[in-house]
Amino acid sequence: MNTFTDHPRQILSKVFGYDQFRPHQEQAVQGLLDGRDVFALMPTGGGKSLCFQLPAVMQDGCVVVVSPLIALMKDQVDAARANGIRAACVNSSQSLEARRDAARAYRAGTLDLLYLAPERLATDGFLDKLRNCPTGAPAAFAIDEAHCLSEWGHDFRPDYLVLATLRNAFPRVPLAAFTATATERVARDIVSRLALRDPVRVRASFDRSNLFYEVRSKTDGDAQMISFLRERPGQSGIIYRTSRRSVEETVALLQQNNIPARGYHAGMESAERSATQEAFIRDDCPIIVATIAFGMGIDKPDVRFVIHGDLPKNLESYYQETGRAGRDGEPSHCLLLYSGGDGQKHRYFIDQIADDAERERTHGLLRDIERFASTPACRRHAVLRYFGEHYPQENCGTCDVCTGSYEKTDATAEARLFLAAVQDTGQRFGLVHLCDILIGSNTARIREKQHDQLPSYASGKAHPKAWWRRLADALLAQDHLALPDETYAVPNLTPQGRKLANGEGHFDLLEDKRLPAERINGRVAEEPHHPQLFDTLHQLRKELADSAEVPPYVIFGDRTLRAMAGRLPDSPDAFATLPGVGQSKLDQYGQAFLAIIRQFLDDNPDALPTAAPQPDTITRPRSETFAITLRLLHDGRSVTEIAKSRNMAESTIESHIVKFMEEGEPLDWRQWVPEETEQRLRDLFDQHGTTALKPIIEAANGTISYTQARILRSVMERGDTAPH
Repeated sequence: MNTFTDHPRQILSKVFGYDQFRPHQEQAVQGLLDGRDVFALMPTGGGKSLCFQLPAVMQDGCVVVVSPLIALMKDQVDAARANGIRAACVNSSQSLEARRDAARAYRAGTLDLLYLAPERLATDGFLDKLRNCPTGAPAAFAIDEAHCLSEWGHDFRPDYLVLATLRNAFPRVPLAAFTATATERVARDIVSRLALRDPVRVRASFDRSNLFYEVRSKTDGDAQMISFLRERPGQSGIIYRTSRRSVEETVALLQQNNIPARGYHAGMESAERSATQEAFIRDDCPIIVATIAFGMGIDKPDVRFVIHGDLPKNLESYYQETGRAGRDGEPSHCLLLYSGGDGQKHRYFIDQIADDAERERTHGLLRDIERFASTPACRRHAVLRYFGEHYPQENCGTCDVCTGSYEKTDATAEARLFLAAVQDTGQRFGLVHLCDILIGSNTARIREKQHDQLPSYASGKAHPKAWWRRLADALLAQDHLALPDETYAVPNLTPQGRKLANGEGHFDLLEDKRLPAERINGRVAEEPHHPQLFDTLHQLRKELADSAEVPPYVIFGDRTLRAMAGRLPDSPDAFATLPGVGQSKLDQYGQAFLAIIRQFLDDNPDALPTAAPQPDTITRPRSETFAITLRLLHDGRSVTEIAKSRNMAESTIESHIVKFMEEGEPLDWRQWVPEETEQRLRDLFDQHGTTALKPIIEAANGTISYTQARILRSVMERGDTAPH
């Protein structure tokens, strides 16, 4: 039986080590303490778990927490126990003895918290077992990830519907539903399904002020990711990709460039997934590359960045996934790499939805995220507006748009050129073809349709094709163009677009003038600290965590370590004032960390490390098809033989060879560039330079191929200037 008689704020300080509640936490806590139902809509990182953990400490009986995250239960239990809370879990991943131990503790009344999966509650007779305790029933039920109850939520799970029986089974036990993402429709559905009675409603702001939102046009996604990661050595982060294959390719890319990373997707064995997640949580592997189905299983507070290498399915998923970053309240970065064609991948699957209304609703959600990614407007405004929240300031100061990454230019004339091309082609051709017309491309389709005879042909050759594609995205985003058929990107003029095409109105384009990544202006900043001491404390935390077999953040979060390394407490009393230090943690870990701080003050009071420069180039791993070609070349097979055995065109095999030569692969290049061809090419390179190959090929009058020119150019560039 609990013996606490303190006020909730005293327990907050004594057990959890915080001086004050985060916004809205106290309201939810008091609701449960008063025996009322609670519906709490609180963003990821808003401190939902404290809302049911603190009442569990203060009340008689045990709070039963229902969560779909079996893989996370042990970590949540470890974190609670580190604060001196009596906690246990029961799930299918445990041994029979571990489950029996938890059941015995529950029956004896020696638990404050019991974590269960919804499938466990659905087991015959399990609800009756929950009555077998000193209080005759749980003190309360806390339903985590409650949006899983609603078919309108982004992660509906039929097994959650068993929770609708809790009200009848335990009519006097308070029910508390917690979710980080829910529109008004989803919220109403949750309250209805759980039969919540006049619940205390807590709706925290969806604004995650410590997150910096950035969207970049995806030009070379691999290079952009590597550059971003090299600026953040040692930081923990998650990279989301849409498929298993892209996950595996990204992991190979990072490892090839000496960036430690592991993949996580549904195709992996359960044990391998668990080991990967464990390595990430314990700081043994800083980066996880995962499919979009992954994310809710991460409860790591010090994730410093989230990268979306592909477009998320909708804004709700984007918010949920970026919400994995900065749960400790520290500054963190969310990068989305966006290409105009990304949405087509989602449209293919959306079009398989049989129900017409659901298919159209899902298309609408995709249009929302496409508009978010392609329109340079304050990212924070856009995210909050989706959840029905107004952001009061015009400039948020923590997104790429508000920190000056874009420059407004008058693109009225160019917009009319694009709209004219749409009209000239009868509004029947896609965006790529329209861009080809504008730049004057000589494609087979343009010749076939005689579009090189149109007035708009080559009218936009002053800009590259990629520029026109971005302009098209902006015209779509600003409702000058629409895509009536979601399956094909064939734009039609809207009434607003027709006015602009006819000379009415004005069109501004915000052009990306990208500043260095991550500029966080003012609202959230790291506490000043000594980096060298922080690293030493970080290592101590890792050693203590490994010894206790818990994740490092269970010991202390990054924010607490920075406070130690900045404020330099020299006594237990001073140490107790640090954020995240409660009495239990002070007793367990205070002396060990104080000893490190004292040693630092004695030996290196002014030491500051310098950052090592990072290389600018990236190494790309070879795909399996290139590896096969290389192996056959080393076996002495000719291009013709390889092409025939692999059912490929000879030109494809030649392109592989060119790639190998450009990468410096030690191959006998003279078999493809005979001595007389080599000498002729060297003379032509002397005359015309090596930058452009077209003048070389034209001057050779058909006696030299592009493949031969590229091979010899790569040989010359790596310094092999003498004939072999």
